[in-house]
Amino acid sequence: MPHPPPTLARQHARERAEAGVDIVVVGGGITGAGVARDLTLRGARVLLVDRDDWAAGTSSKSSKLIHGGLRYLADYHFGLVMESTRERRRQRQLNPHLVTPLPFVLPVFKQDPHSLGKISLGMWLYATLALFRVHKRHKRLSREQTLAMIPGLRADDLTGAVHYYDFRTDDARLTLANVLAAQQSGALTLSRTCLESLEWDDEQQRIKSVRVRDVSGLSKESDAIWRVPTKHVVFAAGPWTGHAPGTPPDVMRLTKGVHVVVDFERLPVPVAVAFSGPGDGRGLFAIPLHNTTYIGTTDSDVALTDDLTADANDVSYLLDAANQAFPDAKLQPSDVRSTWSGMRPLIRDDAPSASKTSREHRIYSDVRGTTTVAGGKLTTYRAMAEQVADRASRDLKDQGVTLTRCTTHKTPLDAALPTAPSDALAKRLWHAYGSRYLPVLERIASEPSAAAKLTPELPYTFAEVDVAVRDEQALELVDVLVRRTQVFYRAADCGLGCARAVADRMAVLLGHDPSWAEAQTSAFEAYVARELACIAPSTDHKSVRA
Repeated sequence: MPHPPPTLARQHARERAEAGVDIVVVGGGITGAGVARDLTLRGARVLLVDRDDWAAGTSSKSSKLIHGGLRYLADYHFGLVMESTRERRRQRQLNPHLVTPLPFVLPVFKQDPHSLGKISLGMWLYATLALFRVHKRHKRLSREQTLAMIPGLRADDLTGAVHYYDFRTDDARLTLANVLAAQQSGALTLSRTCLESLEWDDEQQRIKSVRVRDVSGLSKESDAIWRVPTKHVVFAAGPWTGHAPGTPPDVMRLTKGVHVVVDFERLPVPVAVAFSGPGDGRGLFAIPLHNTTYIGTTDSDVALTDDLTADANDVSYLLDAANQAFPDAKLQPSDVRSTWSGMRPLIRDDAPSASKTSREHRIYSDVRGTTTVAGGKLTTYRAMAEQVADRASRDLKDQGVTLTRCTTHKTPLDAALPTAPSDALAKRLWHAYGSRYLPVLERIASEPSAAAKLTPELPYTFAEVDVAVRDEQALELVDVLVRRTQVFYRAADCGLGCARAVADRMAVLLGHDPSWAEAQTSAFEAYVARELACIAPSTDHKSVRA
């Protein structure tokens, strides 16, 4: 069922929150969304807030993989591999529209530190840790088979390859699906709502409320601070976790992960291909996605920032690595269609480099009524959320609120998910919207304005703009063009050509005047310019993709 109009929905959520909740979850990335859903299913009254859009930070800027952590074997992180492969299987079983198989090829060369035989043995260990619950068994490929499967791959010193499967996802939509599932179960979900402060009961030495600010610009009440009584606060703030109460100082090691996107025709890999970075030997990959191929990822230390972007060195590193693996590609910075950059919120350890730092997570509890989660990875978000919810539930029980046990390990995000349709358009919408795909399909079929494409070379329609605003809490232009769709990443002009038309349509749906659409268009143009400055730092953004 469609949700109420955005202004009315936010007003109702605010009114309910002001009456008091059991738990406030701060952070609308994949972990916070997972925690909110888990606790709501257990019976808690939950408010989920984020100062930006859902998944606007790290959770929409991952490598977009639900993977078993093959590379963690080299560092003997067997527990993490077992957890990752278990969660990978669960996500595929529970949410097949969002988690789909992706074939990988790992070429092996004579100068590599591990021989093809050793890699093959490692794959058997990998399958064993997964309890052989894999999409398909891995295969060892000869040199000739590898070159036949991956045209353009460097042939010098190639000894063969291993062919195996992991899974891909749209990380932004996976996060959104958790938010919407939490909301459907009763959670209050307010994006663009900042946590201003915590309020404590001095006598009991416990949290008693939080003060939050609406920064959505959606109504006359925007920018007002209001109070939410609560018994517990969960911090799932990703890179900003170090600011949470009860968290040890200097606990986070933030690293920068950059991906670059090129036209598929410039790097036409039929399957995902793993290869090594020049000089450092870091594991990289090229992954086909519709009309593009994306290459990633860097892993370098970075300071906390609200404005992380790729730089020329990041682009050069990734393109040099791709050109080394695919000599005929001869990729240049001008071939880069778009980029994305995310901060990994890693736990600081004694690792000698960023790429060797553990992807494990930790949970910190404060007796005053807060729980903080740090570290982790996209694949294991559900298990992390379960553990955080367990901690919070124990504290709530002491406050007289008894919750049921976790059910997310057996509850799909979309309980009404039908079998995947065979029609190409319907199947694309099914992957994005699950059981909500039929109303979108009907709207496209019945309304000419809704059926119009946002940009000629991509399948996205104005019906999906309507859905993003009415049903998916998209409040700004960047929400639609970057996270609800992938227009920014896939369009030749990064979406600049359709930006004003989309903003105009959103303005009507959100109740804004035309000046809002103009401001949003300018803000999106600035966003594109920042993201592409790494490839054309002195070029006006309106002509970068001309």
